[in-house]
Amino acid sequence: MSAVKTNNYKTTFILDLRESEDDAAKVLADINELLSSIDAEVSSSEDLGIRDFVRAADQRFKQGHYLEFYYSAPGSTPTELKEKLRLDKRVNRIFVESV
Repeated sequence: MSAVKTNNYKTTFILDLRESEDDAAKVLADINELLSSIDAEVSSSEDLGIRDFVRAADQRFKQGHYLEFYYSAPGSTPTELKEKLRLDKRVNRIFVESV
């Protein structure tokens, strides 16, 4: 019987809600649900609010809404998470760090 090794992660999402009817709270709940479905145990999540970009690549998109999640999960979870959110137009960027 082998136990699955879990790692601790911090993931920051930058949202682009300009064309979406959803608010940040709805996206936060959706991501919490998604993490639970892929065997991640969320310890905390936080809405960091809207922040300006230091260097904007697109002059029409100069700020983003930031969400931060801390969770423990198997090593394959960050890849699964990125793949599941790849086509979600509300999520602009995903940064995963091992903590």
